[in-house]
Amino acid sequence: MITLKDVAQKANVAVSTVSYALNNDPRIPDETKQRILAAAQELGYMGKSGRKHNHVYQRQMVLCLHSISGIIYPEIVSTLKSVLNVSNCELVVYVGENISNLKWMDGLFVLNSGVPTSEIRTLTSRRIPVVMMDRDDDVDGAVNVTLDNFKGGYDVTTAIINRGAKTFAFVGGPNNSSESHDRYDGFCQALIDNHLQSNKTVVLQSDFTYEGGISVSRFLLEKSVLPNAIICANDETAMGIHNELIRKNLEGNVLLAGFDGLEPPIRFPYVTAKAERKHWGAIAAYSMMQLYDHSSMPEQKVKIPVEVVEYY
Repeated sequence: MITLKDVAQKANVAVSTVSYALNNDPRIPDETKQRILAAAQELGYMGKSGRKHNHVYQRQMVLCLHSISGIIYPEIVSTLKSVLNVSNCELVVYVGENISNLKWMDGLFVLNSGVPTSEIRTLTSRRIPVVMMDRDDDVDGAVNVTLDNFKGGYDVTTAIINRGAKTFAFVGGPNNSSESHDRYDGFCQALIDNHLQSNKTVVLQSDFTYEGGISVSRFLLEKSVLPNAIICANDETAMGIHNELIRKNLEGNVLLAGFDGLEPPIRFPYVTAKAERKHWGAIAAYSMMQLYDHSSMPEQKVKIPVEVVEYY
């Protein structure tokens, strides 16, 4: 089996230099790193992660998620894999917030609001490219490929207003979610533009889950007067709320909206915002390859368009 020592001898460097180079340590000059990668490829070095495919060194890209149960993930993962495989890259899905645990990584996609931006900056300082799909923070060495969450929140709210709603509740996600904040800002702006802003608007937080929607709805149902409309930062939460409205025979009394483009399993009046997730994944993957190969600098901030979908 080929070892680090074999690669070091082939590249005429120390074993420690090989280790640092394969981990994108910034102390290793690019010329030296490329010589080491070429030696590793020629020898068929697999590394601790087993990264060899058809005798060619295979780069490892990591997608960091907070869960694998969300409806948006399968299409994104599939598209990322398809694009990256063409460039001899392997995609690994990591569920968790502590990205400092990740080793042998050539690039990182972040779609997990629990990951601190400070840790992303630590990675980019080591010249590991990062594509942030969940936030618009400015980080050197990283790019943002995010949904147009503000516009989505604005357009969904406008559609609900056009259906006659005058009073509202907004159910956001976790406090550290930039996506949720942007969707809430769009919601607020739509109310302002339609002269409907009021201190009677109820604002609550959940965890982007179906069960979280059930919990929120139970609180809302304790109120003496329900709002005309409940607008959620995602569809799963909205479906949990709808379940409770059915249980209380109130589903026809409240307009409901969400975000992510989920078609309700049972048809009822519903508004959501949908993005082309394959397009999102492809733009993220190509941006990563530009960052990694230094072929050209990708656009720093890309907004993936969303459109309103209305069900009756």
